Amino acid sequence: MLRKRIEIAAIAILTLGIIGYGALGFALAGDRITGAERTLNTVVSHQNTLNSTFSDINIQLTTLNGSGSFDAKQALILAERSVANSQLAVQMINEDDASLGASERRLSDQRWLMLVGGSGLDRESARVAHARRALAVARVVAAYEVLHGRFWRALYAGLANLRDLNAQALAGDMTNAHSTLGNMKTDIETAAALSTSPGFPVDLHDMTTVLTKFVADYGKQLDAEAAGDDAAAAAQRATVSADVASLGEYDVDRIGAEIAAFFKPMIDTFNSEIAAATA
Repeated sequence: MLRKRIEIAAIAILTLGIIGYGALGFALAGDRITGAERTLNTVVSHQNTLNSTFSDINIQLTTLNGSGSFDAKQALILAERSVANSQLAVQMINEDDASLGASERRLSDQRWLMLVGGSGLDRESARVAHARRALAVARVVAAYEVLHGRFWRALYAGLANLRDLNAQALAGDMTNAHSTLGNMKTDIETAAALSTSPGFPVDLHDMTTVLTKFVADYGKQLDAEAAGDDAAAAAQRATVSADVASLGEYDVDRIGAEIAAFFKPMIDTFNSEIAAATA
């Protein structure tokens, strides 16, 4: 009789242990899934912000087509904003990925305690993995966009200096004209160094090479005019005009389309991975 009672008690304890194990597993799994869900929701809520940042990739290219209505200084403000937004995007991506990484580790930690809730954990882990793949792509895009923004900022700064330079030269203010020319030379050289960044077509680098030559030729023209050497000044003006004509040969629309085409597969992958993470 005593033995029977011991057996019944053992069975009862074992049953309670199994029930308790299952309840603990469900509770732990539920808590970790809920935590991961909160992190995912935060990451997904940033999708629109990132896509808005990515849309700045094709920053206006009217600078290059000689449009009379183009305002270089206003474009410079837009380029500054693009750089700042891209840098913030990189920071946000890194913070989101760190949060997802922590959630991923929690979902896999001590899985032996959560065999009962394992299927839910597996589904949540898969969603987190999709979100992290999305962020990996977004990190690359944002990093490239920082470089692109710096290129446009340097280019627009150079063109803003060109407007000032023309005004100073017409006014005969050669002291300030030479100072402005020096600033323009620095800006265009910075743009030229960035023109080989990933995603930029070769034509854009070639164009900045012509711009670099234009700045040098314009400087020689100013020197000749300041020296009163009319023949040399006339020759340099012809050279500068040829530089301007060369710049006009570049197809700005095609350059913009090639830049957009470079980024499109990555942006599409980002959005499709985010969609999978929310499925």
